Amino acid sequence: MIDLVLLLAGLVIWTRASNEGDEAWSLFLRSIAVLDLAFITLGNGQWLIEIPMLVLALALPSAASLERRHP
Repeated sequence: MIDLVLLLAGLVIWTRASNEGDEAWSLFLRSIAVLDLAFITLGNGQWLIEIPMLVLALALPSAASLERRHP
């Protein structure tokens, strides 16, 4: 069940990366999503690594909001 939640979180990050206008930020988010999927398939339940990584990735602001903060 937790793997399904982590898989959905990885897909949310991938979708969020597709909607970003900044290519570097999009690549960064996609790499986090790929790492998440790799941990799910190869990690044998290392949730102590997976969950904090995903929480951090989902909490990251978008590149557009960062640009609005610092003109």
